[in-house]
Amino acid sequence: MKIIVNLIRENKRLEVELPEKATVRDLLKKIGYRVQGSVVVRGDDPLIEDERLNDGDEVKVFLAASGG
Repeated sequence: MKIIVNLIRENKRLEVELPEKATVRDLLKKIGYRVQGSVVVRGDDPLIEDERLNDGDEVKVFLAASGG
């Protein structure tokens, strides 16, 4: 299935191919992001890491700010 991913920090738009029944965690791994520190939003709804994605979904990926 194909997912459209908008990487907010990088100002990029990607089309990512994932297997059926892929989750948010699978998507983040595929694009090289960690679950911790990433927020994935579909429409106006933030998604949890175990949430399944659907073919044709369009999501936004935000990186949470951190300091130290």
